[in-house]
Formats: sequence, structure tokens, C-alpha cells
Amino acid sequence: MNGDVAPPGERRRKGRSWLRGGRTIRSRLAIIVLVPTSLLVTVASFGVADQVRISGDADAVSRLVGLELSAQDLIHSLQRERSLTSSLLGGAGQFRSQVDAQRRATDVNEQSLKQQIAGGTSPSARAVSDALAGLNTLSFIRDSADSGRLNRTEMLDFYTSAIVKLNGFSTEGDLGQSDQALRRDLQSLHSLGEAKEAVALERSQLSGVFAQGYFTQNDYLRFTEVRATKIEALDRFWQTASEQRKSDLTAALKTSQAGLAENFEQKALLGADGSPLKLSSPQWSAAMTTIGNDLREIQRDLGDDIRQRVAGIHRDADRGLFLYSLLALACLIVALLLWLYTFRSIMRPLTMLTGEAHDVAERRLPEAVARVQAADDPGAVMQHVIAGSVLAQRDDEFAEVAVALDHLQKTAVRLAVEQAVMRYNTSESLANLGRRNQNLVRRQLGFISALEKEEADPNQLANLFELDHLATRMRRNAESLLILTGEHSPRRWSTAVSVGDVLRSAFAEVEDYRRVTLRRADKAMVQGAAAAEIAHLLAELVENALAFSPPDLAVEVQARSAGNEYHIAIVDQGLGMAAEAMAVANARLAGEESFLVSPTRDLGHYVVGRLAQRLSIKVWLHDSPLNGVTARVVIPTSLLEQPGKPSAAPRQQVPVSAGVGPHTSGAYLSAPIPGDRTSGQNGSGPHPSSNGSGPAHPASPNGAQPGAANPGTGPNGIYPGGAPNGGANPGTGPNGVYPGDSQTGGAQPGTGPNGIYPGAAQNGGSGAYPAVPGGSQTSGAYSASHGSGAHPAVPPGALSAQPPNGPYSGGMPPQPPGSTGGTPFAPGPLAGPLAKGQPGGGPRHAAPKTTRNGLLKRQPRTPGTRRAGAAQRPATPEQPRPPARPERTPGEVRQMLDSFRLGYNNADTRTGDEPQ
Repeated sequence: MNGDVAPPGERRRKGRSWLRGGRTIRSRLAIIVLVPTSLLVTVASFGVADQVRISGDADAVSRLVGLELSAQDLIHSLQRERSLTSSLLGGAGQFRSQVDAQRRATDVNEQSLKQQIAGGTSPSARAVSDALAGLNTLSFIRDSADSGRLNRTEMLDFYTSAIVKLNGFSTEGDLGQSDQALRRDLQSLHSLGEAKEAVALERSQLSGVFAQGYFTQNDYLRFTEVRATKIEALDRFWQTASEQRKSDLTAALKTSQAGLAENFEQKALLGADGSPLKLSSPQWSAAMTTIGNDLREIQRDLGDDIRQRVAGIHRDADRGLFLYSLLALACLIVALLLWLYTFRSIMRPLTMLTGEAHDVAERRLPEAVARVQAADDPGAVMQHVIAGSVLAQRDDEFAEVAVALDHLQKTAVRLAVEQAVMRYNTSESLANLGRRNQNLVRRQLGFISALEKEEADPNQLANLFELDHLATRMRRNAESLLILTGEHSPRRWSTAVSVGDVLRSAFAEVEDYRRVTLRRADKAMVQGAAAAEIAHLLAELVENALAFSPPDLAVEVQARSAGNEYHIAIVDQGLGMAAEAMAVANARLAGEESFLVSPTRDLGHYVVGRLAQRLSIKVWLHDSPLNGVTARVVIPTSLLEQPGKPSAAPRQQVPVSAGVGPHTSGAYLSAPIPGDRTSGQNGSGPHPSSNGSGPAHPASPNGAQPGAANPGTGPNGIYPGGAPNGGANPGTGPNGVYPGDSQTGGAQPGTGPNGIYPGAAQNGGSGAYPAVPGGSQTSGAYSASHGSGAHPAVPPGALSAQPPNGPYSGGMPPQPPGSTGGTPFAPGPLAGPLAKGQPGGGPRHAAPKTTRNGLLKRQPRTPGTRRAGAAQRPATPEQPRPPARPERTPGEVRQMLDSFRLGYNNADTRTGDEPQ
């Protein structure tokens, strides 16, 4: 493989050829990048951007100057109003009409300025807006001045403060910093505005003083301060103004009115001692008004100069922007021509390389992997996978890229072959391990069933039931391993199975089944070929819900028909899942991921996803309305038995006895509940007693035929649909034994190898295994409540009513009216009628002794001995022996003894006055 790659020295020699021929990718990319980049970056970035900035600054300065001039219009109106109001407050009533006219002019200028800054966000616009806010009390000041409540000092302070704020914002901007001529004009405009304000303030103050006829100490101090401010502002104007504006100011200060004002000002300076001032206030006001108007004209001319300067800068910026843009466009055209030149010489080989890469990724590599998976010798496929690229014959960098691509292709194929072989070997190894594990578990279940048949000690029998339950869960784990490797479940039914049986089978394969609450289960039949795998799928989801729910809360299950589909919802009470984690889990449940690709702890999701994909079942998770997560399962029509379709083996009606107590909400795994069953107290359905002491269903009226198999089981107690090759029914032991559970010391409810229903003792009682209703909606919970009860045995005479492998399909016969207790079975041939002194007869003097698992202790008896429980009861007359019976096989005898033993256990716990 390495022989196809050029040696390093040869590659270096080829790399230097670009200096001579100029045909390599480096040289062509240099032409494309260097020329356009240098031109565009140098010209466009610095030239165009700078001109755009200058043009923008010019526009901003033009707007600021316009705003400044509009503000000066308002300032001029406020200055004149201040002067007239000061004269009015000094006693010059002849200014009344002029004051009113000036107030109207001020209001007009104020509204115009507000409209100009409306919607503006610049700092200058905000500064003007804040200054205008100070004029909100202007109407109040005017009314106070008219009514005489306002003195001249307060009036002057108000107007002066508003004018200073309006005159305080800057108009220079960035353009004023860069253009010196514009900067000087802007400074001159600002200085002239301050000088004009000082002239107006001096006019206002001295108008009142002249009307009054003398200076107060405060008035004289203010006069000198204002005069100094005026002189200082005019000096700054002389320093920055253009020659034209300086000459305008000189002309304004040499008029006759300016001379009169200067004469009045000099005389006012002599009145510092408070001596009378016999100066005309109207003459002073008229002279200073003329000076103010002249300064206003100079201010407007200066504003026009600034605008013209800004317009010239804007034109220059636009011209420069056009030239720079034209140059940038020329650079782009040159770059485009160069790009077109290089495009033709680069794109053709590059397109060929791209096509080869896509062909490898989309066709060659998948075909190679498929051939590896189908080939007997995956290594031989390597010789016929990838052909060399035609571009390897070129003399430029494309040849090196083509050689590298060939190398990459071969390496990818080799890795794909290795991965495919490794995954195939791993899958086969796991499948073999799963088969071995399943065979061992099957043999273990068979051995446990054999031990259960031979065991008479209730303690040991309870332990065997618990061991049976653990082995059943081990069998599900072994089947999960087979499912993950692509194998099918070995447990299959040949006939349709009810959804209730499937749910029972799923619940039996989880550890804490008592916490499962079935809220509803509509009638439906599932095809037998898929029943075991559906039960396995549901068991994985239920166990997952139990694992993520608090130990004191139940997991709710609802099953209902919806059109042609069947929906099952499994609701837990956990903390819920994050959206990302739920999306990943749903991808696994949809079968979109492989457990061999990414490591994970949630192997159950992969098992469910593999089963759902195989059976076309929809499974997904979503948040519950309150808390927790709901798992949704939708069984399609193809897996349901259509109504009216003949079944291969019709289900017969067989009565099933059911006790009341912790699990009286249903009967055993394969026994459907009558359609009229509804929920009752403590999950007991219609059974009369919620504490486990009420009557149970009576035995079947069918005649007794000794030796018949237990109803709904095979010859050895195996429930229908047992796995081929010796596999046990899902959820039970290999002989129909339901696995045990050690919750509060109770044995796992279920049935023994020959129909024994050991109780799940909780709080001292024994419970029968819960059944899933086959039709009507129920609310019986898979949880042990207070009370006791057990499934009494089916009388031996009723066993012959079923074929050896017939399923439970019959309902329970109704309870006799008025019944308050009794053993729901008829004594077998070996039992005989019970009398006082015998087990189950007479009053009970002591509570029966129980094991730690809640089962009654059984004392081994020898000929001539009596049970310990019966020794304390009063003696009763000897009962006649039953007539001789035909000889029976050992299996028949054991089955009858099992029925008798269960009946005895029920009868021994009853009171003496109950009917026998």
C-alpha cells in the first residue's frame, strides 16, 4: 500500500516546480489572493472608508450647526424677553405691549426647536432637549412677574439659567477636530454666542437699574461680572474669527447706538456707591437692542460660512469616495479576470477528485462493506475494492492529492473490513453466549420446578418460588442478549393470545410487580407468533418505569383499543427527563442506534428498539401531565387477531377460583376475568371482602375426574404457549410456577407445578397473583394491600373439563347470595367431609403458625400422629372412610394432594362457626 505513495524526495522536487512552471495550486492561489487582496485592502479599506467617514462627519456638523442656529433664535427671543421683563419689573410700564409680543415670539421659536430635535438620538439633541425641559415653568415665571410676586433678581436667574443650558452644547464634532478652518469658525460661533448673551444680560440688568434710578450692592456686582464676561467673549472671538467677521464686529461696535450704550455703561460704572443715576432706561434698552441685533446678524453670517465650508468638505468627500470606489471596482474586475483564468485550470481536476471522493463514500465503500458482510473470507475483498485515480499521472499537486486519496480509500476500506469483521464476530459471540445462557437458565428453571414438586416445607417452597422468579428474570436477560444480536425469541404461541395474558406475562418478568397498577385493559387478541416478544418489550418498559419511580409510588398502565390499533401507556412517577435525553432515548426506541456503536447503560432501550422495529410497533417517550415520563406503545393491526377470524384452538370456559386479599383484583396469568368485573376496594374487584376473609368464588360444578391436568396447563403444569425446546411460559417457571417476591416476607404469588397457588403474605395474609382484566376497564393495582387471601385449588373433579393444553378462558361462577365465607372448592376424594376435630372444623383456638414468608408451617407426620394445630381442638366422632377408589398414577395423587393441601390451608385459618 505504501508503494503507491511517492517518496518524500520526489514530492519535494515536485513541490519546487511551481517556481519554474507556475502551474501549481500554490502559484495560482497566489495570483488570486495577492493582487486583489492588496488592491482592495489598501484602496478600499483606507480610501473608501475614510471618505465615507468624512462625508458622514460633514453631514453631522451641518446638522449641528443648523441646530445651534435654531437654538440661538430661541436664545435671542429669551434675551429680549428677559430685558423687557426686567424693565417692566423696574417700573417702566410702557414696555407692557412689547413684553406680550416678545413672549409670543419666544413660544414660536421654542416650538420650532422642539420639532427640529424630535426623534433625535445624538448627544447634542439630548442636550437641547434637557435644556428645553428647563422652560417648562416659563408660564409660571411670566405670571409671577405680571402679578408682582417675582423680583428682578429671581427673574434674571431663571432666564439666564435657561439660556446658558441652551448655549452649552458643543458643535465641533469629529470633523471640527480634523479641519482647522472649520474648527476656528465653530469656536468663533460659540464665542460670539457667549458675547451676545452677556450683552443681552447687561441690557436686562441695567434697564431695571436705570428705571429704578440707582444701584443696589447686588445689582452692581452682577453688572461688573456680566461686563467682564462680555469683554472676555469678544476677545476670544477676535482670536478665532475670520477677517471678514472681525470687520463685521468692528462695524457693529462703532455705530451711534453702540457709542450711546458705551456712554451709559461708563456712567453706570460711577454709580457703585448707590448715587442716583439719571439715565433713560428706554434709550439704554434701544441702544443695547441694536447691538444685540447686529451681533445676531454676524452670528447668522458665521453660520452660513460654516455651512458652506461643510458643504465643500462633503463635496470633496463624495468626489474622493467616487474615485476610490471606481478604483476598487477596477481592482475587482482585475481580480475576477484572474480568477476566471485560474478557475478553468483548477476546477476540472478538483471536480474529478470530488467526484471520486463522493463515489468512494457513497458507492464503493458501502459496497465493499456489504461484500465483507456477505463474504466467507472478508480479507479477500480487499484485493478488488478500490482502483487507482487517473489524476495520479499529472505533474502537479493534484497528483499528490489523488495518491493521498487512494491511500485514504484503501485505509478506510481496511478499517471498514476490520470493523465489520469485529462486529460480526462480536455479534456471533454474544449470540452464542446468549444461547448458552438461555439453555442454562431453562435447565435451571426445570430443576427448580422439579425441586418445587418434591418440596413440602413451606419455607423452602417460598425460597424456591423466589429463586424461580430470579431465574425467570435471568431468562429475560438472556433473551434480551439474543434480541440485540438479531435473534428471535424462542418462546412462541401457535394460537392468538389475549392482551391480558400478554400484560400478565410482562408484569411477571419484572422485579417489583406489586407496584404496577393496571387502570384499564380493553379486550384484544394478539397473534401468538408475536405475543412473547410484545410481552418482552412491555416488561422492559415497565421495569424501566419502576426503576425510575419512587419505591412508594405505583407505575400505572393503561391499555385500550383505538380503531385498528391497540395503545398501551406506561406512566411512571419519577423526576422526568431532559429534552435532550428524551430525544436520545426516543431514537434508541425507534431502532435508530446500535448498542455496539456507542456505549450505554440503557440496554433495555436498544432491546425495545430492536423489537419495535422488528414488529413494526411504535414506541416513544413523552412527559407526563404532572410529573414523570409516559411510555407509549402502539400495536399495529398486523399483530392483532381480527374479529371473526377462526382461531386454531378455541379457548374453553373453565372456572377459576380466586381468593380475596392482596391480589384479589384478578386471577392467574392465563385466566381471563369475566367481562363484568370492575374495580373494588383494595383492588379486590367484586369480591365481597377487602380484608381477605370474605368468600371466594365457588368451585366449578363440573364432575370430578381424577387424574386430569390442571386447567390451562400442559401435562406437567406448563401454561399454554410454552417455549419450544422446553422453554417455559413467559412470566412463569417452566412448569407454570409464578416466581416469588420477598416483599415484607411474602412469597411470590403464583402457582406451583400442579396448580398450587402459594400466597404472597403481607401483614400476615397470603395473596393470589393479580390478573389483568380481559375486557372491562379496571383499576385493580398490582400492589399488596392489607388482608389475606389465596387462590383455592380447583377441585379435582373440575380438572377433567379441560384438554391437557387448553388455556384459561372461562369466567368465574357467581358467588351464592348471602354467602359470608367458605372454602371455594369441593373436597377431593382423599379429603372426605370435614368434621370437628379435623383440620378446618370447629372453632380455632390458636392462630396458625406461619413461616417468615407468610406460609403455614407444615409438620411432618408419621403414622399415628396428628397435626399440631388440630391437637388443641375438641375431639369429634370418627368419620367413615370414603369408598375405595381406583388406583391412580403418582402424578394424579400429587395433584389431588396439592389441591387438598391448599384447601386445608384455607380451611385451617377460618373460624369454627363458618360453614364447611
